Amino acid sequence: MAKFNSHIKNLKIVLRPAMPVFEGGLKVGDSAGQYAQFIDGQFETKDEKIIAKLETLSTFGVDFWKVDEAEQNETSKVDGDSDNSLEKLTKKELQALAVEKGIELQGDETKDALIELLQNKQEN
Repeated sequence: MAKFNSHIKNLKIVLRPAMPVFEGGLKVGDSAGQYAQFIDGQFETKDEKIIAKLETLSTFGVDFWKVDEAEQNETSKVDGDSDNSLEKLTKKELQALAVEKGIELQGDETKDALIELLQNKQEN
C-alpha cells in the first residue's frame, strides 16, 4: 500500500485519458480513463503500475509526494491540523484554512501568526 499526500485537497491526476471509440468511422462512445483522485489531499493505492507512474510525473515532489511508512504511522497518531502539517502549508493555504474555520483575518498576518491563530482555534 502506497499513500500520497498533496497540498491540493481535490487533486485529480490523469494516468490514462479517456479515448473516443470508433466503429465504421463513427464515434460510438469513449473508453474510460484512469485517474488518481486525491480526496482531502490524500490518495492510496496498491497498484504498482500506478505508483511507478505517479513517481515519474514532473509534479511529483511539488504538488504531491509519497508518504513513507514511518510518516504514515506518525500521521495516523496526530490530528491533521498539527504543527507539522500547518508548517508545510503555504501562507495562502493557511489563510484559506483560517477563513474556512471562521477566523477573521486582517490580511497582514505573517505565516507564523496564521499558524498560531489556527492552533488557538483548534484548542478551543
